[in-house]
Parts: sequence; structure tokens; C-alpha cells
Amino acid sequence: MRFAGKRAIVTGGNRGLGRDFARGLAAEGCRVMIAGRSKTDLEKAARGINDAGGECLYQQTDVTDSSEVTALVERTVAELGGVDILINNAGGSMGAPHGSIDAIEQEHWDAVMHLNLRAVYLCCKAVAPLMKAQGFGKIVNLSSLAARIGGTVTPLPYSSAKGAIITFTRHLAQELGPYGINVNSVAPGIILSGPRLQGMWQERLSDKEKQAYLSRVPLRRLGTVEEITGPVLFLCSEEAAYISGLNLDVNGGLFSV
Repeated sequence: MRFAGKRAIVTGGNRGLGRDFARGLAAEGCRVMIAGRSKTDLEKAARGINDAGGECLYQQTDVTDSSEVTALVERTVAELGGVDILINNAGGSMGAPHGSIDAIEQEHWDAVMHLNLRAVYLCCKAVAPLMKAQGFGKIVNLSSLAARIGGTVTPLPYSSAKGAIITFTRHLAQELGPYGINVNSVAPGIILSGPRLQGMWQERLSDKEKQAYLSRVPLRRLGTVEEITGPVLFLCSEEAAYISGLNLDVNGGLFSV
């Protein structure tokens, strides 16, 4: 039970990868607070974790709103006793158009930046004082393969925000390291973790485009949810106690440094 006695917040924990991160933490003894916009999805995700023997609470939260993020953290402290782990998973392209920069309006840019980058900043800022005071913390920020190679199947604002998350992570790791806090990021390749990504892969891309993508992946396949959950939970664990400022690329070898 790697996470026995630990308390975690998982944003975007109501579905997709975030839900699986929360399940994985809870299965290994962590008490989890999941946050997201859909109350229905949050209730369903929390119920599934609790029915499986874990402990999960939920808070309907707009993670781009500082007051709602503050309320999320305050409730987590009040009900779970603190915050040891933060997984910043919430994100998405918010319907921004693909193609050239000419198609991107300011409202597209701002919406995607707020969800993918501003939310990470707000959540990290809210938990940092708690983690500093206790001399311990694990923060994992979700980036993307798009940050590494550009928007293969994602729009410009998304790639840009996910790239900024990697730099943000490195800076914050240096700032918070002296307090015993590890800050890392993970950049997954295409993972069919929910209806949105499944639709993108199945409907937006032609068979030729799919084959072209897979032909560039050295392992010649897409990754699975489990193959992302494992690395994320590793970075949350004491097994990664001497790892900080890392961006872990999990993409079948398509991008490596």
C-alpha cells in the first residue's frame, strides 16, 4: 500500500485518465478528493471508488477560478486532514479549431490557456503553503506529446499550453525542492482514455492518418490507460523520492531525449 495515510487531490478526476489516477491511488490506500465540472460524473466516479473499498470525496470545481480552487483545497484539508499529493490532470482543447493560426481567435486561445495552464498554476499555488509547512509533497502535472512535437492532432493553443506546463514544472521543482516537495510532469502520447479522445482518433483521423501516426511510434501502437497510470503513480510515490523537475515522456518512443 504505497499511499497508505496519504491525501490527494486529482483534478479532472471525474472521467478519463483522472478517474483512473484516483482509482489507482485509492486502491493503494490514499484518501482522494476528485474535482471536475460535472457533478453527475463526479458522483459516479466517487461511488465506483468507494464501492471498490477506497475512500473518495468529490467537489464540483471550475479549476480556472481561484475562489473555487481555494474552496476545493480548504474542503480537502477540513475532511481529509491535509494534501500530500496533487495531480493536475484537468485539460482539453475546448473546441479550438485545428489548422493555421489564422483560425484561432483570442477567445479560443484564452479558454485553452486557462483550462490547461492557469488551472495548474492556481492549484499548485493553493497547495504549496500546505506542503511547505509539512515538509512534504508530490505534484504531478499532465502535459502532452503535443508539447514535444506540436499539434499532430491537437490545435495550436493546446500544444502551447502543454509546452508551458513543462517549463512551469521545472521552475516550480527548483523553488519547492528545498521544502521536500517533488514536482514533475508526464507527457502522454495518444491514449484512448474516454469518449472525447476515442472520437478524435476514430472520427477526425482517416485510416491513412492513423497508420501514418502509428508508423512513427517505435512500438507501433497506442498506449493504454494503465501504461499512463503506472508512471503517474510512480511519480507520486516514495520510489520517486529523488526525482524532481522531470518531464516523463510516455509515448512508445515517438519522442525521446
